[in-house]
Amino acid sequence: MKAAAAVLGAVLACGCGGGTAPGGGGTTTTTVAAEGRLGLHDHTPHHGGVVGMVGAIHLEAVATADGRVRVYLTDFWRRPLPLAGVTGTVRLDLPGGDRTLALAAGPDALEARTAPLGAAEVLAHVHLSRDGAPVEMSFVLPVGSGARAAAGVPTGCASPPAGAPAALRCTLAFAHAVTALAAAPDGTTAFVAQVDDGVSAWSLPAATLLAGFAAPPPIAMPAAEPPHADAVNALAVRPDGGAVAVTHENRIVLYAASGALLRALPPLVGAVRAVAWSGDGARLVATAFYDRAAHVLAAEDGRELRRVALGAEGAAVAVGPDGRRAAIGTEAGDVVLFDLDDDTWPRRLTAGTHAVQALAFAGAHLVAGGDDGVLRVWDAGEARLLREIPTGAPVRCLAVAPGGGRVAAAGLARAIGVYDVAEGGAAVATLPWLRAQTLALVWAGDTILAGDADGVVALWSADLSPRRSSGSGSAP
Repeated sequence: MKAAAAVLGAVLACGCGGGTAPGGGGTTTTTVAAEGRLGLHDHTPHHGGVVGMVGAIHLEAVATADGRVRVYLTDFWRRPLPLAGVTGTVRLDLPGGDRTLALAAGPDALEARTAPLGAAEVLAHVHLSRDGAPVEMSFVLPVGSGARAAAGVPTGCASPPAGAPAALRCTLAFAHAVTALAAAPDGTTAFVAQVDDGVSAWSLPAATLLAGFAAPPPIAMPAAEPPHADAVNALAVRPDGGAVAVTHENRIVLYAASGALLRALPPLVGAVRAVAWSGDGARLVATAFYDRAAHVLAAEDGRELRRVALGAEGAAVAVGPDGRRAAIGTEAGDVVLFDLDDDTWPRRLTAGTHAVQALAFAGAHLVAGGDDGVLRVWDAGEARLLREIPTGAPVRCLAVAPGGGRVAAAGLARAIGVYDVAEGGAAVATLPWLRAQTLALVWAGDTILAGDADGVVALWSADLSPRRSSGSGSAP
């Protein structure tokens, strides 16, 4: 499938967010069928636990109230791995203090036992040695009903190191690269997608874990498909905040904001690249890699309601504040505007000759950023170009402030630029200190969140005075 290359490419692109268990960890694997012709793309826990991935090894951890902890090891194809020679420990963080337990090989899992846990959930840090190589993963394991569950997530938001800019509030360190971010409309919840370990929800501004998302349903695929990382290319929150669209390769999977699986829509031809909701929450607008059309889909069942020819491969997607006007960026540098309720109104804007990687409606304006390092700002109603703002580096992500007056932009440079698009496009601030390429960006209330290729989500204060810099550095 084309999805393999596209998913691997997502690590360098920007995500401007029955039978499955919440917090399944979101790892994607392929199980080869006996006949060798078909495989099963399978994220789900097989033992009722939480799944995480370290390299090509899957770990599924399970904890029970009586103090039993099991860790199952499977290969990339979810086939059990031999446990002979595997040694390690699990550290349980409990209200009464930490417990470090030795793991011993059982019939089908590494096992440890301790006194009853006495908690609804437990933080478990697994440290293994296999063939002389370390295998480490942290889990939030449910023990009682209603408990949280997730894999590869941090235990909390760490204070900034000495010398960090004053605007940097704290950082979340995930196990793998963060490829997509999204936020609830009221700014109280952020959604984070990391490679191989799925999506998690976090309360703001404290940045505490709320839930891990359920694994998507398994899907059959060619057994010859080479192994590849599972990266969510896009997250989109429904305007009422009640549901989240998550792209998994060529599928859009819908979840409740709690992380519970709602349904998976039928697959598109290519890996889904970007997605946005209509204002009424009844439709989704999506693009796919290697696809020269945009697709308007019924959120209820994934039926294609409309196909919009783009003339080039589709890229970024945005839907305006009115919930009707949609904008699609293309690899050729154009932006196609159309009305979701009017088939006679497509309009093409020229945004240079480089790919449009990010689009956002900011109040009455439409802002586009791309590989040429220029932000272009249009009057969204008149489709009239108002200004071009050089940023000095390719733009891959955009995030809009509540009210639409300001836009944050990030990309290949190690900084975030904040611009006042409502008043002439002046640079408001530069947020430096980034250690890796920014892959995802979202503005949630008074917080700007940036996710990077190292798995770090930085939380920045959005209380920025005009033309104030938070430190040295270029943007984006």
